[in-house]
Amino acid sequence: MDLHLQNKVVVITGGTAGIGKASAFAFAEEGAQVVVCSRSQKKIDTFLEEARNRNQKIAAFSADMSEETHIQNFLQKIGETYGRIDVLFNNAARDGMTYLSALERDTWDAVINTNLTSVWLTVKYALPFMKQHGGSIISTSSLAARIPTTSIGVYAVSKGGVNALTTLLASELAPYHIRVNAISPGVVATEMVRESILKKKGMSYLCHTAAQQRLGKPEEIANTVLFLASDTASFITGEILDVSGGKFIVQDPWAPWEDFGKKKPYETSITNN
Repeated sequence: MDLHLQNKVVVITGGTAGIGKASAFAFAEEGAQVVVCSRSQKKIDTFLEEARNRNQKIAAFSADMSEETHIQNFLQKIGETYGRIDVLFNNAARDGMTYLSALERDTWDAVINTNLTSVWLTVKYALPFMKQHGGSIISTSSLAARIPTTSIGVYAVSKGGVNALTTLLASELAPYHIRVNAISPGVVATEMVRESILKKKGMSYLCHTAAQQRLGKPEEIANTVLFLASDTASFITGEILDVSGGKFIVQDPWAPWEDFGKKKPYETSITNN
């Protein structure tokens, strides 16, 4: 299906790993001009090498999304180079694996600045390059914004803010023909999940509350991002779209697998998730 994304200028923050990386490659496959950023030069170098191996030309810059000057310079550079921004995907994030009552102020600030404040600032500095011709803004929220995980409280708080920003900006920017939506992934097999949760909690902990009984793939989330960015979704704005494999749709999503004698996907192989 042609999503008519060819030559669109697509900006992805946190674009060198996980959902961001999968989305960057997917947009490039559609013929878009893709620009990503990361605060890690090592991740940028690895990402660019993988892009070259795919015969994809993608631009990548070093920028820390918790710093306003970095955000402003990053967006200004893109605007001056390409003259416009058609799609903005706010995907930069960090977690905070601590109970709120034990959280240090610097961790609170780091998570809120990266996950929430950066979304507001990135939109603010991208708007001069979007207002004249319209476009699509997509942010990565989380199911944790609606059903928080107690031990990762500040992450849930930050993503709840992303949801509020999404609906408010969708209304505010509608006169400029800019649609604003968010995706709300369940648990996805990204580097962050593998390093911060999987090693500590295990696969069953991550999968048993989802109807599909598995982790999502970054490519599955990327497909949703491309849909929301395209004109196929032209009448969708202000939505927070769950992409979770049916997480928490019922109280006992594991029961049918057990009652019908089916082997749960996560029990077969992590690589199948």
